[in-house]
Amino acid sequence: MTRRSAPSTRRPRARTLAALAVLGAAALAAATLSPSRAAAADTTVSVDLANQGAAPTAVGSGFLYGLSQDGSGPADSLLQPLKPGLFRGGGARIAGAGWLGDGYSAGSGYRVRLDSALSQARRVTAAPYSATYHLLVSDVWGADTTQPANTVYPCDNGDCSNWKSFIDRLVTDVQASGVRVSYDIWNEPDGTGFWQRGVNSPQYYQMWDTAVREIRRLAPSAQIVGPSYSGYNHGWLDGFLGQTRTDNTLPNVVNWHFGNDPAADAADARGLLAAHGVSGLPLTINEYLFSQQQNSAYTAWFLDRLAASGVTGAAHAIWSDCCTAGTLDSLLVNGQPTGQWYVYQAYAKLSGHLLGSTTNGGTAVAAALDSGARQVRALIGNNSGQGGTTSVDFQNLSAASWLLGNGKVHATIQRIPDANPLSGGPVTVFDSDVAPNGNTLHVPVSVTGGTDAYTVTLTPGNGSTGPVDHTVTVDGTATNTADPDHFQYGANWGVTNGVSDMYQQTANWSFTSGAQAGFHFSGTKAVLYVVRDTDQGIMTLSLDGGAPVDVDGYAPARNASGAVWTSPVLAAGNHTLTITNSGRKNGASSGNNIAIDRADVTTP
Repeated sequence: MTRRSAPSTRRPRARTLAALAVLGAAALAAATLSPSRAAAADTTVSVDLANQGAAPTAVGSGFLYGLSQDGSGPADSLLQPLKPGLFRGGGARIAGAGWLGDGYSAGSGYRVRLDSALSQARRVTAAPYSATYHLLVSDVWGADTTQPANTVYPCDNGDCSNWKSFIDRLVTDVQASGVRVSYDIWNEPDGTGFWQRGVNSPQYYQMWDTAVREIRRLAPSAQIVGPSYSGYNHGWLDGFLGQTRTDNTLPNVVNWHFGNDPAADAADARGLLAAHGVSGLPLTINEYLFSQQQNSAYTAWFLDRLAASGVTGAAHAIWSDCCTAGTLDSLLVNGQPTGQWYVYQAYAKLSGHLLGSTTNGGTAVAAALDSGARQVRALIGNNSGQGGTTSVDFQNLSAASWLLGNGKVHATIQRIPDANPLSGGPVTVFDSDVAPNGNTLHVPVSVTGGTDAYTVTLTPGNGSTGPVDHTVTVDGTATNTADPDHFQYGANWGVTNGVSDMYQQTANWSFTSGAQAGFHFSGTKAVLYVVRDTDQGIMTLSLDGGAPVDVDGYAPARNASGAVWTSPVLAAGNHTLTITNSGRKNGASSGNNIAIDRADVTTP
């Protein structure tokens, strides 16, 4: 595919520029030690149009504590496009501390947590969602990491009577509500802050067996989920399956959290089930993505691997907005979609039949062919911050001969920037007919930001040519004042290369009060993306000499590319944005560093 600059008579085009950036101190050190992660090596993955499988189900579109306390938020307009199939909650962190806080009885603390969970479940298990809701039994009980040191855990000293009373009351109340839930008995029972009595210990199995037997006695058709370890662990799961099979307390759904590769973990879990003579149990991962993995590219990679895993459901973890904010764990910022939100939307748009695909290093692709809609969609992600060119080879075009129009296929490439929020949505960077090479269509995708995701959509050739977006990359360490769009740095700026989650993997930064940089651009609109982290300070921005405005770079979790400033629509021409380290910081921040990832410029 040949990329050509669009003539000026075409629709507006966006230009993306590398700027200056910085990490928090710990992340900066890691980037310095591991420059190889940022290598911009070219990569090729393939999609086989003849290898058509099951219908896509948006597995992975699910959320732990993503809803508001009463389940009403977020709005359907922000939830339905993601086609969520799994939700999980149990009132964690709601004042009252659950059954435990009520003196190990059913008081107001227990009731408010259960009411919250049932309100959420009532909404999402009904049409149009018809989703599954995993009720976190241990959160309703009060084990949400806030429990005191003197907590009496279920079956302490061999006494399970109070735990049994709790299970009886919980199941009775759930049944009285008429809401359908699955019972996720204990969250992360492996030495985390949720369970302090040992992974797979005799007391753990006493607690588990008591709960399973009581639930099945009171609600024989109830679905039970577990063991919900904090990460996939072959040995732990092997022991759990062996013991619960012996005790006749196997769950209905085998579940774990996180893991390096969901497809590999699921294959291993199926092998363990087979080894124990167990068949027919579905698999779920009802927490995934650590806070540092929450960017567009990594989210797309994990979803791509979930599509190939065969698990029946998975839920995005909660980190920054636990537990009643209703932001889908910051997929929404100030009520607006982020880059991650648009990744989930793109994933939900896969329709028809999933296609066989390959991975390459840290790059993965999920794709589907829909002959009724006459289209093929693919979502591309990576887990390593990789730049360069990722080429997608669509093989066996003859299996979808309707794609060929005048001997060509129409390809549309969109970039999903890792921005929070993402103003304007995905950016179309290529939209043209492409000629295949024999029975293969080769589509190169220029990955300009290692934390951005990309989509490719194929439709029948229609005779159109030319991209709609020309991307100009200006590295922060090689400014060119002859370019109309460039950064200019004053004194007291530092630079680090090999920063894996930064645009162009380059970080420029300043700790010095009064240090200035200028962003010069020619266009009608600009968006500034800055690093937000626990050690970032406050910068001031002044457009064309206007009154300065504060931008606070502090955030409780790192986001290497937060869109923090968008200009109004400007008169076409040259403009300057002056960026100054104010020397001030948020009271919660540990430093006054400022950092800028990049800027997007729109021109007529």
